[in-house]
Amino acid sequence: MKNRLISFVAAATLAITSPAAIAVAQAPVATHAQKAVPGPTVAASVVGIKRVENAKAAVAPAAEARLGAGKNVALMVVGGAALIIGAVIGGTAGVLIAVTGAAIGLYGLYNFVQ
Repeated sequence: MKNRLISFVAAATLAITSPAAIAVAQAPVATHAQKAVPGPTVAASVVGIKRVENAKAAVAPAAEARLGAGKNVALMVVGGAALIIGAVIGGTAGVLIAVTGAAIGLYGLYNFVQ
């Protein structure tokens, strides 16, 4: 009975930490356009020639190329969870689950480091 309860809790934990749930949690938040506020502004106080900035010309910073790490982190978390669950289950089935979890976690770590 206790093993079934542990298995159920482990399955629920894996469902909560699924790659889809982590991807939703790591999705960037959309910014809203600011409304024009009546009255004087700092931008209006500039004297001289101003450069006109176009929204199309904005280049994404190079740091955002690293945002795709969510899948690799999810693989590491799921692999670690499977490793722990396999250790709790014990026996031949537990060893198989633990080895599979270790392989999944190491694959995620390898892709994360690349």
